[in-house]
Amino acid sequence: MRNQWILVTGGSRGIGRAAVLRLAKQWNVVFTWCKDGHAAHELTRACESLPGRVEGFQCDGSDEQAVSRLAADLLARYGAPHAVVHNAGITLDALHIHQSPLNWRKVMDTNLNAIFYWNHLLLEPMMMEGGGSVVLMSSVTGVKGNSGQSAYGASKAAMIGLARTLSVELGRFGVRVNCLLPGYIDTDIMNDMPKEKLAALRKTIPMKRFGKVTEVANAVAWLVSDESSYMTGQNLILDGGLSA
Repeated sequence: MRNQWILVTGGSRGIGRAAVLRLAKQWNVVFTWCKDGHAAHELTRACESLPGRVEGFQCDGSDEQAVSRLAADLLARYGAPHAVVHNAGITLDALHIHQSPLNWRKVMDTNLNAIFYWNHLLLEPMMMEGGGSVVLMSSVTGVKGNSGQSAYGASKAAMIGLARTLSVELGRFGVRVNCLLPGYIDTDIMNDMPKEKLAALRKTIPMKRFGKVTEVANAVAWLVSDESSYMTGQNLILDGGLSA
């Protein structure tokens, strides 16, 4: 087991939780959570038998000062991270003409500005170490329109542009930056939808099923590992053929 650590934002539930469980098989993992303390504590307990050390910290990524405090503490204790997985995100869906300015800003603060806050503090130490991987959890919605998700889609598309620019800026320092674009993944959010709508969504997917959180987690593990050492500035789409 390597003595390296990985940050996973929004790691207590869904895709983030699966990523923490998968990454902790090989690395130490620090994950952040915002509201669901019970889920965070349950995840920490679930990881006790894994090789990696797993710690969870409450941190609202849209709060620049909160990010600064936690980042400084983590860097002081563990040094530069081996990888950063920007997974935290919200949707707050509404038709664009009905979207409230407040909700628009919340989506951008959580999905996009938080990435800047973390990167502003963690990228330079990674550059000085001469390596590392950054994974931005974008979405197929960033490349394929989805009614009611203008704010979400805009934030996820912005991640793609950010990753491409960062890959150019950081490549000579050995730091890789890629986007992972999941499609419809079987999470708690999907379970809250009416069965009829789920059936209709499933029919739009060539593979006729929703993705599993473990499938996304495996892709995350590959992107942060040396097995993808020559891949940077790219979009890895994992959507069962939805965007084909």
